[in-house]
Amino acid sequence: MTAAAARKLQKEIETVLKKVDDGIDEFADHWDQAAGAGSSQQRERIGEELKKSINKLQRFRVQIREWLTQAGITSEYKEKLEESRRRVESDMQRFKDFERDIKTKAFSTNALNRGDELELEEAEKIKYQDWLASTIQALNDQADQLEADLELLANKRSLGADERARQGQLKVYQERHRWHIMKLELVLRALNNDALDLGDLAVVRDSVDYYVEASMEEELYHDEALYDCFDLASLEVMTPKSPSMTPKEAPAASSGSGKEEKVSKAKEKEKRRKDEKKEKKKEDKKNTSTPTSAKSAGGRSA
Repeated sequence: MTAAAARKLQKEIETVLKKVDDGIDEFADHWDQAAGAGSSQQRERIGEELKKSINKLQRFRVQIREWLTQAGITSEYKEKLEESRRRVESDMQRFKDFERDIKTKAFSTNALNRGDELELEEAEKIKYQDWLASTIQALNDQADQLEADLELLANKRSLGADERARQGQLKVYQERHRWHIMKLELVLRALNNDALDLGDLAVVRDSVDYYVEASMEEELYHDEALYDCFDLASLEVMTPKSPSMTPKEAPAASSGSGKEEKVSKAKEKEKRRKDEKKEKKKEDKKNTSTPTSAKSAGGRSA
């Protein structure tokens, strides 16, 4: 890393660290307001502000995690980044506990019996089931479009440098989508079996929605630890590994298997062309011989 690049990176890190500090202060202010709220309605309203604050902090956490994996970061800044990450994750846990607490207090405030509580919990569960199903469908639709785009490129006789790079990008996006779909299907299965905490889903939901919206952006950091808060090991039989390769690192379209497939298709095409040529020669020969035979037959009869 050049000195100029190092200075630029250092400046970016300092900017994000400052924003994290401001975001944590903002979260703390809302937290104090929620603690002093006089009514459940006011507490819920402040809860929405807490959610906005934690969502912003989660975005910074993703960037911090990316920097921590990069080479060239000094130990001093790595320590600062780790500290900021821990503080953000601490507030993420506080927010999750807050959401669980506010639901429990809502039940008791309204003097709900156990049956009513179960009905509300079931309604919350159904809401997340619908969200997971629609998100999986959205990712499948995007994956289908990626497949169609890849097929168009594969059908071209030759690809330019930009098209080969695009093909590599599309393959990375495709693998990421498959990984997220598999993970979300496991989460849905765990939810159906009452094997996960709805509070964890509340924390993860915005990050998943953000991925669905921004998955085609080249600079998007792919958070491979997004689903780590869920214990999916018991449900996970053969989940593909997260594709950590970035689109820029994607291999060129001329992989060994791709070449073999193209050669095979070319051979089949050549074979069909030769067969058609033979058939055409036979047909021409037949058409040529028929009039001659007819003429000879006519001469004999005369």
